Amino acid sequence: MQNFTTVKKSLSLMVFALLVVLFCSAVVYAAPSAPMDAASIQQSMQELIDFLDSPKYKEMVTWEEHIVLTYRLVKNRMPTSLEFFLLGASREDIGLKRSTVLSIVLRDTSRHPSWNQCRAFLQRVGVSDFRVDQEVTEQSQKLNRVPLLEILKNLIRGAQNNQSSFSEGEPRINLPVPYVQYNVYYGYLHAHSELSDGQGSPASAYESARNNGLDYFALTDHGEFLIIWPWDNKWERLVEAAKDKYQPGNYVTLWGFEWSNPILGHINVINTADFTNTFSDFWVTNVYDWIIDRPAAFALFNHPGDYDFLSLELRHLRRYPAAVPQIVGIETWNGNNSFDFYYYDGNWFGFLGFISYWDLGNWRGWYLGAQGGQDNHSTDWGLQNEFRTAVLAERLTRKSIIEAYRNRRFYATEDKNLYLDLRCQGYPMGSRLSGVPRQFEVTASDGGGDTFSEIRLYRSGILWQSKVVSGSNFQETLTDPFPFGKAYYYVIVTQEDDNDGNGRNDEAISSPIWIE
Repeated sequence: MQNFTTVKKSLSLMVFALLVVLFCSAVVYAAPSAPMDAASIQQSMQELIDFLDSPKYKEMVTWEEHIVLTYRLVKNRMPTSLEFFLLGASREDIGLKRSTVLSIVLRDTSRHPSWNQCRAFLQRVGVSDFRVDQEVTEQSQKLNRVPLLEILKNLIRGAQNNQSSFSEGEPRINLPVPYVQYNVYYGYLHAHSELSDGQGSPASAYESARNNGLDYFALTDHGEFLIIWPWDNKWERLVEAAKDKYQPGNYVTLWGFEWSNPILGHINVINTADFTNTFSDFWVTNVYDWIIDRPAAFALFNHPGDYDFLSLELRHLRRYPAAVPQIVGIETWNGNNSFDFYYYDGNWFGFLGFISYWDLGNWRGWYLGAQGGQDNHSTDWGLQNEFRTAVLAERLTRKSIIEAYRNRRFYATEDKNLYLDLRCQGYPMGSRLSGVPRQFEVTASDGGGDTFSEIRLYRSGILWQSKVVSGSNFQETLTDPFPFGKAYYYVIVTQEDDNDGNGRNDEAISSPIWIE
């Protein structure tokens, strides 16, 4: 009998695409009004949820039998081979619990089951009905033996029927301002709590990040976990915690969510009043359109390369013109994985090994800054390491931090107090310029007294020149000797120390300056 744990992950993930489309439709979320008997429905359903996720039930019923049993009890039919395979294969990929399977099967095309659906189900099904008989066992064994090729044919048909065309239109351009003096603030916009697959409450996350020295911070729990049952109010809890912990001038709290597609990759979306998820907007172009419809939103590509099982991750950053202004950056570090993983060794094309994910995106016409996030899943917000995304902003307010991100005025650093400023004729990193001399002023210092050893200037991802520096602060000028053609420039500064112990001295990577 085919065992789910032995099926290759890439094939498992292929099937995820079509079934998500079968399960889901893009609907706009509105908080449902609770009926008079809401408390009774919730209590009864919670008793069933606790039972389905209990060790006792797991001993009695296998995962495969549970899928078959749930379909029979909810829909009075057996699951298709595709439905059966996906739910089994995605158990580890998206953290499905047995109670979540019930929620998925109950809700049809909605984001979560309705109160009426829950009430009707509870009126005819109880804990005692979740028991295995010969039909369930035989059907689960039969579905386990379905050839993968048969399932993959369905995926291909589903992919062909659900492709979104790329949007037309030219991106809006933010006009840069020269010679503005900025402050530097340290933090990041990628972390999780108990609202999805992390630990700790939203309030404790924001408090801990502040107490651990971050100037700004955002929780971005997985959208796929934010709505499961009609009484859930996880998104409201997340936003409320962020607003409650905001201290203008002292500590900035933002909020967002992570669109988490196990085939196409992950994207963080910040500064929205609502959220979406893979179940509602499966294709990457769908989420681009969702973001475009919310002009206040901005977004970041997460840990590139982690989900390229089918060579489809983020569709390898194919340009989507109308979304360009709002997709502001890509992670060059994530968690404890430093630049070595996502910048130096990270690429989708082996024969172009010198081109990072980040550079490929900028080659393809995005305007992506260099950033990262600790992606916390434990209660170590701000403590996991000393990596930061540093923002150049005029003041420590929510408005100023958002403005800095939207204008790509930030950089990624492996040192928690490294200051870096890249300018071209007074215009800061993130600027889009034309007709200016290609002379770059670089200023760097370290609040802890760490010393610098080198600065490197890159033109469109290619090392253009390097220069030896010394001391805990420096100011240098680098000039492109061939100042013609469209290009983007960024710098990497290297220190003498290796605090993260990865065998390479600590560095910081600036966001680019684009000259067109």
